[in-house]
Amino acid sequence: MDHRIDRRSLLRLAGLGALGLAAPSFLTGCGTGGSSGDVSNAGKDLTPWPSYVPFPGPAPDAPGDASGVQPLYLKYPEKLVRSVGNPVGDGSDVTVMVVSFGAPPKPVGENSYWQAVNAALGVNLKITVVPDPEYKQKMTTLMASGDDLPDVIMFSNLALAHSAEFIRSRGADLSEFVGGDAVKEFPNLANIPTYAWQGMGRIGGRIYGIPLERPMPGNSLFVNRSAMDAAGIPADWTTEQYLEGMKQLTGDHKWGVGWFKTLFGGLGAITYHAGSVGAPNTWSTDGGAFSHTIATPQFEQALEIMRKLVETGAHYPDSLTVSSTDMQSHFHNGTVATIHDGFGSVALSTLNKINGRFALDLGRPYGAQATPWQGPGVFGYVAFKKAEPARIKLLLRIVDHLSAPFGTEEYELANFGVEGKHFTKDADGIKTTALYDQENNSLLPTKYIGTAPAVLYLPGHGDVAKAVHDWQKASLPKSVRNPATGLRSSTEASKGAQLGQIIGDGITAITFGRKPPSAWPEVVAQWRQAGGDQVAAELAEEHAANQ
Repeated sequence: MDHRIDRRSLLRLAGLGALGLAAPSFLTGCGTGGSSGDVSNAGKDLTPWPSYVPFPGPAPDAPGDASGVQPLYLKYPEKLVRSVGNPVGDGSDVTVMVVSFGAPPKPVGENSYWQAVNAALGVNLKITVVPDPEYKQKMTTLMASGDDLPDVIMFSNLALAHSAEFIRSRGADLSEFVGGDAVKEFPNLANIPTYAWQGMGRIGGRIYGIPLERPMPGNSLFVNRSAMDAAGIPADWTTEQYLEGMKQLTGDHKWGVGWFKTLFGGLGAITYHAGSVGAPNTWSTDGGAFSHTIATPQFEQALEIMRKLVETGAHYPDSLTVSSTDMQSHFHNGTVATIHDGFGSVALSTLNKINGRFALDLGRPYGAQATPWQGPGVFGYVAFKKAEPARIKLLLRIVDHLSAPFGTEEYELANFGVEGKHFTKDADGIKTTALYDQENNSLLPTKYIGTAPAVLYLPGHGDVAKAVHDWQKASLPKSVRNPATGLRSSTEASKGAQLGQIIGDGITAITFGRKPPSAWPEVVAQWRQAGGDQVAAELAEEHAANQ
């Protein structure tokens, strides 16, 4: 089974579901321990967002900025610092449940990485790793049960209905520990940018989790720069140059555009195009009212561009059936010249799979009035079960340690393991060993308990890191955030999948010629009647409360 299909299809459902949108309670009497209460933020006293105190860190080769451009590091820091001065744990067991997208980890008795993390934290982490295809069912069962909860539960961006009610009912309110200046007791948590806390959102005006930060770029266009250069296709292109370029790269069993089937479950396939022609990022606000991007002329223009790609044969012919894993393989081996994917695929794992076949780059938006779409700024968050303040502070120290930033000893352990076992260093920086392939923070997903704000560092691939940094500088200053990110809508929580399917089916029908472009207003009307207008009204109320 492709472990990424279910996650990606759900994450891309219509782009409506900002993290944590929730529905009215149904959990009372289902093991929640009492009424979950109103999770809306409207009319509540709002806990202030945690104060942002950035870690000074090593000087980058090129700086980041407020638009979301990441600091660029072409070399690994020669000297690391400690970010945690005091002991973290008390020797106790700490139970954790996290999602996994890889093979199961080696047991702790055979896993030197796990042992090293436990030793550094001063606790015995008892981690339950849930494979991605089982995560939704496992979480649904956990939320409905009366069983004792793990100390730490990781919630991904997966749209779990009623998760906010569950967290408010049975999770620890962290507001007094991290709200405002209180977060300064945990310096690595204070180093988490405000946009990540906002992406996680409040529940009933309070803070119930610690966000797992992700860079600001959203769904991106990955390109085979070598093929594009050979064809004379410029990095900065117009709409016409983009369409002609994709056509030019198609032929001899190769295609310009690599779509895969789960991109057609909502807004996923169209986000790059919608942002290129200036469509709002999922929602826009005007005078406090929320309007969806699907009702804009720019969105219809993006639909027309996708339709033209199909008409010219520039797209991979089995786009509606091929899996994400197979399409990624087609991109890695050069069968397709571009692929739409999440920005997180800018990673060593992707570069290792390309294996030097071509230079990797990201495609810049092609429209003169482009509004590239930002992501939510988080992959998910961790919540704690209710406990005494001393226990909550211990859990916060654990997450703080695992969230240590680039340039610290704690970051090195969390991300690369133990020097001499999992990695070595030379003039070019980190070199991972064969043991690292068996013991790392993906197989044992400590990175889903706490994670550092991301930087651009790709050991051995400085050229790619610089190209991505240049792309960010060209794209992010004019990028736009989804104003619904972090807000809550009960209708979205209960009907989000249905609403996303309406949009996805409409995009598919028009893109592949099953219906004419003139049919799009019917899709918009159906979406509105099915609950879209109600979502808009609820988001407007939430937005007003958060100002």
